[in-house]
Amino acid sequence: MDEIESRIRSGLRGLGIPVHSVYILPGSEKERVLIAFKSEDNLKLTTAKVQTALNSLGVGEFSVPTNFERLSASFLHLEVVLGARMEGRVGQDAE
Repeated sequence: MDEIESRIRSGLRGLGIPVHSVYILPGSEKERVLIAFKSEDNLKLTTAKVQTALNSLGVGEFSVPTNFERLSASFLHLEVVLGARMEGRVGQDAE
């Protein structure tokens, strides 16, 4: 798991998104990752930008919620799901 954490951390930093820490959350059927960002370093950060960056890393498909959680004054936290299933549109294969 340390390899995934370091790939996410270095990949996001390489794309211009400063990351404070990345943790794989144990004990769930889905692989959940908690990412912490320093508030002052990421004034224009959006969840859409994080999702695009994560999915461009080649680690897997990520599902990202639409908002950050603020657990302290200094950090933004984002819990993402690795290996999110991509569902096809309804009726896509109906023809």
